[in-house]
Amino acid sequence: MKAAFAERFNKLEKYHLEIIRRKNKPADLSISGVFDRYQFPVLTKDHVPLLWRYDLNENSNPFLMERFGINTVLNAGAIKWKNKYVLMARVEGVDRKSFFAIAESPNGTDQFTFWERPVTVPVLDQEETNFYDVRLTTHEDGWV
Repeated sequence: MKAAFAERFNKLEKYHLEIIRRKNKPADLSISGVFDRYQFPVLTKDHVPLLWRYDLNENSNPFLMERFGINTVLNAGAIKWKNKYVLMARVEGVDRKSFFAIAESPNGTDQFTFWERPVTVPVLDQEETNFYDVRLTTHEDGWV
C-alpha cells in the first residue's frame, strides 16, 4: 500500500508544482492595446494547496482520496503589497460553501501560491450571512 500512496502523492505534487511554477505568457489574442490576455488564468482551483484538499496521512487516508473538494476560485480582490501581488480570493468547495484565502505572486501574472492558512473573517454583524466579493485598498496608515 505504501508504494501506491507514494506514487499517487508524487503525481499530485508534481501536477500542483507544475501549475504554480508555470510561466504565463500573453496570448496571441492580445490585440486591444489596452490590456493583455494571458494563456492561463492566474489563479485556479488547482493552485489550492494539497494539504487543504487531502489528508496526507497514509494511515488515515491510505487511498489518498480528496477530503475537501474545491469547485472554483473566483472574485479576487487584488493589490500590490510589500513588493508582491496579492489576491484575496473566494474559494468555493464542492459543497458550495465558500471561504477566503490569500495568494501572492512576484509578478502578478503567474506563480501564485496560497498562504499557509485561509483568512479568518471576524463576525461584524450577527445578521450578516454572506459576503462574496472582496476589494482591497491600502490606507495611508498602512492598513489594507
